[in-house]
Amino acid sequence: MEVVRYRPGEAIRWLATGAENLRKDAASRGRTVVKQSNGDARAVKENIKNAAGALLDFGKSAYTDLLHNQAEASEYVLLDNQFDIVKGGTIRSIPYSDVKKIEFKSERATLVLEKGSFTIKPVAHIVAGHAKVAVGWARNDIEVPYELLIEELSARCKVEIDA
Repeated sequence: MEVVRYRPGEAIRWLATGAENLRKDAASRGRTVVKQSNGDARAVKENIKNAAGALLDFGKSAYTDLLHNQAEASEYVLLDNQFDIVKGGTIRSIPYSDVKKIEFKSERATLVLEKGSFTIKPVAHIVAGHAKVAVGWARNDIEVPYELLIEELSARCKVEIDA
């Protein structure tokens, strides 16, 4: 069998875009704080409010960058006899024969192993109105639905998916 790599889909690039937009908003808010208040209590209050908002936006952008970097450093590598879970700098290898059961509920797949379990969940969601859809995967650089990884693991582990 060929080596198959599942990485978070292209949609996670929006995390980087969102972080950049938050940084720009924070910078523009920060510029308004530089205004002189001339001792006016209202102006001082407004400057404090703008400074707090700018700090909050910088924090949100840093957190969003962190999520984006984490997602980009994660992948599932399906090999002949095992699959590797790559998260940041750690790699966990699980033989297909160790998977005894796969439970799939609410977009979370729990792989019950001989010793312990492991949960696969969406990296992010796309929300449009009332619809919320899990971001899919790039399977060897081709966009595929989120559920395909779970289905392929089920086939390779030779276990049924319990819904």
